[in-house]
Amino acid sequence: MLKRLGLCAAALLFAIGTATPAHAALVTFTTTGTFGSSGTSTFTAVPGVTISFLTGGAFGGATGTATPSHVTLGTFSTVGTSTTTSKTVSDTFTLKIFQTLPGAGTGTFVGSLTGTLRVNQSKAYVQFSGPLTIEIAGIRYHLTEADAGIDGRAELKPPSSGGLSTVEADIVPEPASALLLGLGFLGSAAAARRRRKTQA
Repeated sequence: MLKRLGLCAAALLFAIGTATPAHAALVTFTTTGTFGSSGTSTFTAVPGVTISFLTGGAFGGATGTATPSHVTLGTFSTVGTSTTTSKTVSDTFTLKIFQTLPGAGTGTFVGSLTGTLRVNQSKAYVQFSGPLTIEIAGIRYHLTEADAGIDGRAELKPPSSGGLSTVEADIVPEPASALLLGLGFLGSAAAARRRRKTQA
């Protein structure tokens, strides 16, 4: 009996150890971003100052360890020429993730754009509201801080300082996926033992 339990435990540990790298070996996704007022990826804050969301691409090379891998889900680009106009901005923003590997699925983060914008000085940001973690086909995406030290926040830089602000996230395989695969291996091992016992 103890020998059987030992075999089961070894099979479970092996299954979990091999399942996680299988999920994390390659994660491929694209993203889209839409401002509520325009229905597009571009928001005209003031005449001569525009915010655009540049979509994200693919990520590969995760090791499959317990340490999350850091990715960029897209970049806000603020451009403009007017140096005197400043305006308070307020809008909604929706970020969608379309994952193709290791399994197909979609997920959505919703946030709000607030603050003031001008070419040489801005105090504006996009803050995503909860939940800041979503799961797509066994992969968890958790929004982290980009510039302002607050998870789920991207502080918009003015054009004079480069105008690029990223949406940052950590991705990691969902532990339940590895566990379920491990339990499947245990079931297969138990069935094999029963077959051997009936054949003897």
